[in-house]
Amino acid sequence: MIKALRTANNAYDEKITFVYVDWDLHRRAPISKQLKIWRQSSLVLLKGDSELGRLVAQTSTASIQGLLDKALRSEEH
Repeated sequence: MIKALRTANNAYDEKITFVYVDWDLHRRAPISKQLKIWRQSSLVLLKGDSELGRLVAQTSTASIQGLLDKALRSEEH
C-alpha cells in the first residue's frame, strides 16, 4: 500500500526518507527498542529525534496517507 501511495504522489519520495526495518529480524535491535516498536506493521513518523505520528497494524489507505501527508506538512515548517 505504501508503494502505491508513493507512486501516486511523487512528493512523498522527494520529501520523506523511508527506512524499512524487518521486524522479524530486528525486533530486539536497538532501533526497535529505542522507538518502542513492540509489534510488526508499525509506521513511525520522525522529524529529527521527535516522533510526529505512529500507526500500528493500520491497513486503511486513508490512515497511512494521512501519516505521509503529515510528514509533508512538517517539512513546510
